[in-house]
Amino acid sequence: MKHGKFMIGTCIAVIAAVAGVSVTASAGTAIETATASTGQLDCELELNGKVESLSEKTYFAKIKGRIGTVSVKEGDLVKKGDLLVSYNTEDLELAQTLAELDVAADQGGYDNFRQSGGRVAGLYGEAKNSIAELDQQITTTEAVIIMTQQALTDRKSELSARGAQLQADLAGCVPDEDDDPYDVEKARGNIQKEIAQNTYDQQYDPEIIKKQEELDYLNYLMSTYKEKKSVMESQKAATQMNLQTQGAKDELEAQKSADDLVNETNIRDYQEALEGIRAEFDGVVTKLAVSEGSSVSSGQELVQIQSLEDTAVVCYVNKYDIINIEEGQSASAHIKNKDYTCHVSRIEKKTSDDGTTPGIKVELAIDEPDDSIILGIECKTKVQTAMLAYALLIPADAVCSDDDGDYVFVISEGRAVRRPVEIGVRNDDMAEIVEGLQAGETVGWDETAELTDGQKVKVQ
Repeated sequence: MKHGKFMIGTCIAVIAAVAGVSVTASAGTAIETATASTGQLDCELELNGKVESLSEKTYFAKIKGRIGTVSVKEGDLVKKGDLLVSYNTEDLELAQTLAELDVAADQGGYDNFRQSGGRVAGLYGEAKNSIAELDQQITTTEAVIIMTQQALTDRKSELSARGAQLQADLAGCVPDEDDDPYDVEKARGNIQKEIAQNTYDQQYDPEIIKKQEELDYLNYLMSTYKEKKSVMESQKAATQMNLQTQGAKDELEAQKSADDLVNETNIRDYQEALEGIRAEFDGVVTKLAVSEGSSVSSGQELVQIQSLEDTAVVCYVNKYDIINIEEGQSASAHIKNKDYTCHVSRIEKKTSDDGTTPGIKVELAIDEPDDSIILGIECKTKVQTAMLAYALLIPADAVCSDDDGDYVFVISEGRAVRRPVEIGVRNDDMAEIVEGLQAGETVGWDETAELTDGQKVKVQ
């Protein structure tokens, strides 16, 4: 079995003073010879991989509101600091104003409690007046809620009635004996278009959306008024008892601290939202979950970007090749007709066999990525698995193998003498001789037929 053993991979061998001459056997068959010499042997493992980002950032909404502008699309290249998504500024300014008013109200209530001290009668009167004012605000707000709800209901009923009428019109739109069938069909088409528009309007009519938003805000005000009334009623009850216990004071301090924390966080979030969502690093937009004008809630996913500054070629290596790969080894990748230097940055300590990517996952970090890189693109890579500086080398074609192991034919006194050898690292071109051959000895091989031990050869 000639050339029975080989190493998977592409290797480059540079050796010193390897001479090749042609020799003629007694039968006239030309053979090749070479002199065993010391040289350098480099081995590389070729792999297929895919470019992936090693880091990504998903941006979530910190506030409830509407999206103003979306400045990117999926697949866009973005730079650090680029605007990705912005909120509706009018909504933000209104929300921030309300938050600041809440701060002022909470501070005013706290200061009032602190300054009142033991003035039970004063606190009682204040609580009583506040409750009266809040009752009036609650009454007024309830009336507005009823009006808004009625307007919303009326608008929905109007659109629903219109839809029913259109359905009736469609059912009655049939040709009589004197009618032109084409005109009737055209009329039916127009009615069907109106039905489709009516169906859309029942869900997305601007007046319905506006009324619903007004109703949500009024309900929020109602909840706020009731909460404040509850606070005032508690204050009134406490003053009626003519006693403010230490526990009540501690509760007040704790509530103030909690309110301050919430208010500070809300105001900070609104201020940050005014700046919009901006990229924190150079990368590619890989997911866009919102559109202009859409409403979002706190915690909702907005956009995701994957870094171009931290990229790698991800390969899956079989169990035979993985023994030659170690973290830190130099590598290269050919991406879009451009070569990049890499290094083995990570080897997973488990196999992956999901039917599509069997093997062991290896990451080749790209040392100097640039904007030309496309995430997800497949590419060829080479990992430098070995480099021998002073190896005894012969051409790989001179190595033969059988059941007894590796051997070569040494040219001695005009004959081809079989000699067992131990092979080290080898590649497609050269093989390292670990044992069995000395530098300067000549080996030979026949490209067309197997040499035999003791076969007579003659140098031409």
